[in-house]
Amino acid sequence: METPVGRALLRLTGVSLVLVVVVALVAPRQPNISYDRAVVVPALVVFLVAAWFGRVPVRLKNRWLPVVVAVVGGGVAAGLGLALRYDFGWDARVILEMARSMHAGRALSDVEYGYLSLYPNTIPLLVIDRFGVEVAAALGLAPDAALIVLTAVCVGVTVYAAHLLLVPVAGRGAALVTQLVVVALVGASPWVSVPYTDYYAMPFVVGGVALAAAAGRRRVRTAQVTLGLLAVAASAVAYVIKTTPAVVIVALVAVVIVRLADDWSPARARKLVPTAVAAALAFLAISSALTAGAALASGLETDRVDRDVSPPVVWWLANGMNEQLNAAGEVQYGTYRRDMVTAIEGRTQPEMREYARAFVEDRWDHRGVSGMLQFYANKTAWNWGDGMFWAWGEGPDSLPGRVVPRDPVAVAVNDVNGLHGRWYPLRANITQGLWLAVLLVAGVGLLRERSARRETLILAVTVLGIAMFTILFQGRSRYLFAFVPVVVALAAVGRSRVELGSIRQRLGPR
Repeated sequence: METPVGRALLRLTGVSLVLVVVVALVAPRQPNISYDRAVVVPALVVFLVAAWFGRVPVRLKNRWLPVVVAVVGGGVAAGLGLALRYDFGWDARVILEMARSMHAGRALSDVEYGYLSLYPNTIPLLVIDRFGVEVAAALGLAPDAALIVLTAVCVGVTVYAAHLLLVPVAGRGAALVTQLVVVALVGASPWVSVPYTDYYAMPFVVGGVALAAAAGRRRVRTAQVTLGLLAVAASAVAYVIKTTPAVVIVALVAVVIVRLADDWSPARARKLVPTAVAAALAFLAISSALTAGAALASGLETDRVDRDVSPPVVWWLANGMNEQLNAAGEVQYGTYRRDMVTAIEGRTQPEMREYARAFVEDRWDHRGVSGMLQFYANKTAWNWGDGMFWAWGEGPDSLPGRVVPRDPVAVAVNDVNGLHGRWYPLRANITQGLWLAVLLVAGVGLLRERSARRETLILAVTVLGIAMFTILFQGRSRYLFAFVPVVVALAAVGRSRVELGSIRQRLGPR
């Protein structure tokens, strides 16, 4: 698909990813841990050499190996997650304790309903946790153990969905490498020990993108519509579980608009405009139905959930503009601030909006245009330059003694995946090198793209969408986690395009 606007979006995404890598190497904005460039840089070089010169043996390009990798990836996630079970805190613990209370027949307190009123988007997580608690009780397991197994299933499905996404676009070799990298970044992450929305939404994010790409390749209208609706439905499920996947449907609609803008004709407009409108309406309808269904399935007294207490969008925008220092003196950009939550307690929606607008105006007055641009650039580098994706950074999870290994296997896993483990710094630095290699390969690949293929554009605009979300709103690198497989897929597509272009140049005209 040759489109000037499409190519411009690819270039914008490519430049942004390359700049993130440059900043991470030259002047890193450290997240909740400090990366050591003496380890990160050599690891990055090794992964780049492997990406450029490595080749997947032909015998490995078969139909059954991707299934094996997906199953093994899920098994790795289950093994690591169960071995490193610990008393995690923050929202994940709050919701799980509510689920356990409801299973035991105890009514939730006013404080707990106040929490759900403040964050009604956590109600679908409560439904999932209640399911996990019920299964655990039936099988004689601990609730978090059952939910870690569910997390592992999500990892396995995600890994296989990445294969389905990549094979038609980049081939079996690139798809296999993508699966392995996703297992390394996602399946082996310390996050597998914390049952939370990132993993539950992940297969629907990747599945939605894969289905949308498949719909675009079909020539039969019935197949296009069916796959397109499935893509919208998957995106809606992901959005109900976790807010950030809303960018997927925005990206899909944006791709339709780009196609129309760069190849305008009344006939195309009559075809594409209704398609975009129908996709948006279907997304709203499905997500609304799922949200209502989750409220009913939760078993809550829904009249005690006061959605007027929930912060308006402008408050999340204001929260995304704050700066604060962590215990190590490093700046954190646009992350959670308790005082901003306290400031809106007891306020009406108009009062919350007024508070948020005043905060936004104050930040603009204090920083000015250049200062705001610098802030958002720093925030982008801070969010995207963290290959561990804020692992151990939430609540009290980073405190020494939080993890108490129960057996030799747990001790070994804690040494590698535990924040205070003996080998964790090395593990984190190598993973950082891998993540930066993924970003660099993706960025360079986009800069070398000569045409905005539909699949590449869908991936790139999705990545650009989550980048804009993390730039504007409250967040941290964990908010990228559900999109890591999409970024890896984008790198694989870029790598395959660079390789094909080089081969054609060497062969010359034929």
